[in-house]
Amino acid sequence: MKLLAKIIIFLLTIFALIIIIGFIFNFSIVFPFTITNDFHDVPEHRLQMVRLSTAATFAYFGVRYIFVHTTKLYPIQFMGIFLFFLSTIGSISFYKYQVQLSEYAISIFFFITSVILYQAGKPEFRNYFRHK
Repeated sequence: MKLLAKIIIFLLTIFALIIIIGFIFNFSIVFPFTITNDFHDVPEHRLQMVRLSTAATFAYFGVRYIFVHTTKLYPIQFMGIFLFFLSTIGSISFYKYQVQLSEYAISIFFFITSVILYQAGKPEFRNYFRHK
């Protein structure tokens, strides 16, 4: 599971860096790998997906901080939580904008990825007191 998580993180990191470099050189890349020369070609439902997912992640960690205080959370778990909100709120955004059914594949991809990353980030507890 951890190897799969590392592969996913590597690919998403490369994609994120390519998006940033593309912005610097005046072209836009929309997941999954749609390249345009116009920044206005990003669909509205995708912009809302990212905006609302960021807000939901901020709200989640705000509530978590207020009520749970501080618990250790690994960066890979943070990525999993953000991708979870990206998938769930993205699906709501897609439904609200009445997009094609094929757009939901992106939400499914992010949901599966979020589960893999969150699970891979959980610490492994060993039972040292178990007798063999």
